[in-house]
Amino acid sequence: GEDRSTSPALRASMRGVASLSRPLGGSLLRRASPGPAQRRSIHWTSVSRMPARFHKELPAFQILKDQGVWVEPAQPNPPAMPGMARIRVGIVNLMPLKEPTEIQLLRMIARSAVMVDVDFIVPDNYAGKNTPPGYLDKFYKRFSQVRDETYDGIILTGAPIEHLEFAEVGYWGELAAFFDRIKAKEEGLLSLCWGAMATLWHFHGVQKYIVQSKIFGLYKHDNMNPKASMMQGLPLHINVPVSRHTTWKDEDFVGKKGAEVLLHSDESGPSCVWDEKLCHVHMINHFEYDADTLHGEYLRDLTKGTPTGEPIHVPRNYYPNDDPGREPPHEWAAAGQVFYSNWLLTLIKKKAIKEGLTQ
Repeated sequence: GEDRSTSPALRASMRGVASLSRPLGGSLLRRASPGPAQRRSIHWTSVSRMPARFHKELPAFQILKDQGVWVEPAQPNPPAMPGMARIRVGIVNLMPLKEPTEIQLLRMIARSAVMVDVDFIVPDNYAGKNTPPGYLDKFYKRFSQVRDETYDGIILTGAPIEHLEFAEVGYWGELAAFFDRIKAKEEGLLSLCWGAMATLWHFHGVQKYIVQSKIFGLYKHDNMNPKASMMQGLPLHINVPVSRHTTWKDEDFVGKKGAEVLLHSDESGPSCVWDEKLCHVHMINHFEYDADTLHGEYLRDLTKGTPTGEPIHVPRNYYPNDDPGREPPHEWAAAGQVFYSNWLLTLIKKKAIKEGLTQ
């Protein structure tokens, strides 16, 4: 059912979104001029943290707790904590290896300034061939089980199916119906990698394009609109992990309403698209990645090969001196935390507008 946070708690949480500004208009590839406040970036350690609440037997629970991350066990009817608004987020995790993605996303959520109750969700017609028997039944809900649920926001992960046309995906019909459900219930959305390609196609008709060589490494991105809600506190230039065989094209966004490009790389193209009206973020790259995630993918592709059969290249701009024997720095960690926290704060703001606490 729908969460009913008390107005005082929501008002308290609104102090964290008081500075959110409406995005500016402008040319697709012309970055809005920042004021002095936008030239400063915010480090995530300066933000007050709130807990993430989820199934206490999920492996990520103890792992994150051991890392000092504030996590709490899920409860059927969780009580409100004084001064804290509560929001609900459903994570549709389509990645073949569930646990690493669960840890990365839950860490981002639990280090934010918002208290979040989290459910993990998969389509009814989804098997999870690399998932241990019983794992999905214990820790995940199916689409049909959340049909009557209402979340403040949905996170949709990627899946290793970039080479397929959307209609060729076995559970595409379920996904398309779920996307329509998100819009009908006015839930926020953060879609990632292939998930972003799928949602941008479904809601805006923007195609994905197969590239000849895998876009792989750490790529410099420009913050196209520092005043936009999702870009608050982020620097003007950000290095973001990229790992994909597909891309979007700049020309497909020209004159496209509800699809503002917020992050753009001269080398890898548009990467983050914002629909302010729907509170949807389509992010094709990976702020949530750990420092060694690209390293693990590089070793995997060296051993097993890439889906396209091409030789894998060393991730660009990732290892010091491009030496895979040296430890890569986690230089996007702070920016990534701000990005995820901004999305959660947009959900708080959307909820406050619904309850008449702000405009």
